[in-house]
Amino acid sequence: MNTSSNEIWENCANYTDFEESRPLLFRDDMREQFFRWFRIKPSDNVLDGGCGPGTLTRFIARGLDNGTATGFDISRKFVDYANNKAQAEGLSNKLKFVKEDGFALSFADNTFDAVVNHTYIGVLSDVEAGLRELIRVCKSGGWVSASCSSRSFPGLKWAGDKPFDGETRMRELQDKHEQAFRKVYTVAELKQDDYWSVYRYPRLFAKCGLTDIHIHPYASGFSYNDSYWSDEFKEYRIKSGIGRDIEIFEEQRKDPKFAENGFTEFDELISLKRQEQEYLLASMNDDDSWSWNATMHVIVTGRKA
Repeated sequence: MNTSSNEIWENCANYTDFEESRPLLFRDDMREQFFRWFRIKPSDNVLDGGCGPGTLTRFIARGLDNGTATGFDISRKFVDYANNKAQAEGLSNKLKFVKEDGFALSFADNTFDAVVNHTYIGVLSDVEAGLRELIRVCKSGGWVSASCSSRSFPGLKWAGDKPFDGETRMRELQDKHEQAFRKVYTVAELKQDDYWSVYRYPRLFAKCGLTDIHIHPYASGFSYNDSYWSDEFKEYRIKSGIGRDIEIFEEQRKDPKFAENGFTEFDELISLKRQEQEYLLASMNDDDSWSWNATMHVIVTGRKA
């Protein structure tokens, strides 16, 4: 078994990366639908694998009656953060987070009614071993699910009728940066399994003994004009989300591998991201251009015999 991906994630603490993006996927008004896709009942004991800061786990816990939710992650920083968030949101009575190695879980066989994860098994160095461990702790007759996002899935973006002046150039640079990123951060560099991609998950589920396998594609979207989102969350996305993008670009420009793979325009891209941030903060409540974006995801679900 190859467990080298643990080295990548054990000290991870990028809360913003998850807290700013995952609410777009797991919206409160979609909880009933996600429970159907995950095959979760309000009385179930649910495990969320590789939960990060617990965004999905908290989403599930809010829909449980007398059921419970447990999230595990190998990062102590994520686990501590997630438990503090659960307490702040009044969920500690039915929700807990624990530090676990996903390749060797301490839970007994047949413990949970349903087991879920979002983009967890896909970042493992041994996807099959990670999935089999999730299956082991699921009860017979219970359901195991993987919610997946991928950089290779198609996305839609409309800049609106009144984008900031540097929008076109910024998108050109982001596309060029993405091409270099894929060459720098290969599956080998990230210590990920290069065979069991998202596209092979249904076959993987079958190979691991799951039956009644279902595939549920879904999409997430966002617009600053969308009344579903609070001004507080919109401002958080602008300040923390774009701020985090800038931090990442500032760190990456120190890496000579990006120049070696054709991307040297970090200074220009960072400047444009700051201009975008300033523009959005100034126009968040009076921009009628309806810029928006949407991305595709998929859930694969199977039943344990």
